[in-house]
Amino acid sequence: MSRFPASSIQHRERSELSSGIASEASPDRERSEPSSGIQKTGIIGEGKMGSGIFNYLLDFDLELTWICSKEADIGKIQKQFGKRINRSLEVGIIDENKYRSLQKTIISREISDLYQCDLIIEAIPEDIGLKRSLFEQLHPVINPGCIFASNSSSINPSILSTPDLRQDKFIGLHFFYPVALKNIVEFTVTAQTSSTTRSLIHSFLDKIQRFYLTLNERNSFILNKLFLDVQLEAILIVNEGHCSYQQMDEIIKKHMFPFGVFDFMDSVGIDTMLVSIGNYITGYPNKSYYEPLVSKLQELVREGKLGMKTGEGFYKYPLEPTPTNEPLETAGIAEHLYQSWYSAVKRFTAQSHIPIGDMNFAVKEYFGLEKGPFES
Repeated sequence: MSRFPASSIQHRERSELSSGIASEASPDRERSEPSSGIQKTGIIGEGKMGSGIFNYLLDFDLELTWICSKEADIGKIQKQFGKRINRSLEVGIIDENKYRSLQKTIISREISDLYQCDLIIEAIPEDIGLKRSLFEQLHPVINPGCIFASNSSSINPSILSTPDLRQDKFIGLHFFYPVALKNIVEFTVTAQTSSTTRSLIHSFLDKIQRFYLTLNERNSFILNKLFLDVQLEAILIVNEGHCSYQQMDEIIKKHMFPFGVFDFMDSVGIDTMLVSIGNYITGYPNKSYYEPLVSKLQELVREGKLGMKTGEGFYKYPLEPTPTNEPLETAGIAEHLYQSWYSAVKRFTAQSHIPIGDMNFAVKEYFGLEKGPFES
């Protein structure tokens, strides 16, 4: 008998939720509005996340400093930025006041240029050693009131901090790619994060018009973690021979999300996915359950198949259209994956005590859905 009985996929009613989930609140909920002390903001990293955060923040009343790596062509980046703001002024996208403000933007390689910042957002590669070293270099040269934030997608802020490294001002601010289009930020606090830091960051996120979830470290990276359950189930089904990677992604894109599991991992980078999943499951009592997925990622990394950036991962790039037949068990596979996903959403919502309305909005933004899991 097939493990995938054919059945239609329907959004479940909210009444099915397990007890313990916090009461519903609207995504447009009112927040306290302390006057924000965050004006001078630094971004470190010129990759897709660092550049995405920098470009998004340009639209707001902030004084920005963008620090790029030693390998970056600073002259070229500065020239492109100058052309961009000149063009924006010429076509009327910005006025003279905004133009003069943007001309004060600093683009540099020197971390000392961040010394007056109120907030610094780090967005360098997902490596604990690199990130920790960066913050240790920043601490003695940056004003003591500055808040340090990591855009890490899998490393908790307490792991990157040290006892003498402004622990009350050390947080996680996880933006999602593409930054301009994903209206969701995960704000992760530690046991040492001060109420002042929380208030300033809440006000900052309101100012830049980004919806956010405030999470403790036990529930950090909650959106990636709930997707992990789907990724695991997908590879188990493929390993059992029910469908190919491509067929699985096509099922997911047809019945669930606008992106698949395996093309998503290729896009992020197989090596990055491997590190991130390792970080997510470190404290899990059942981490051996994720071994089939971890093992496959390890195999691809050993072979140098890191996804799009190396031309091959689960797929070969550039992609060539390859027609596939729909598996006979498509409806059952889709239902099974949906149930795995919906169960993960309910579990993480109850565990984190996030209001249903907030979680519904966050999940909808993360997965690019028209309706969230708690909408009938």
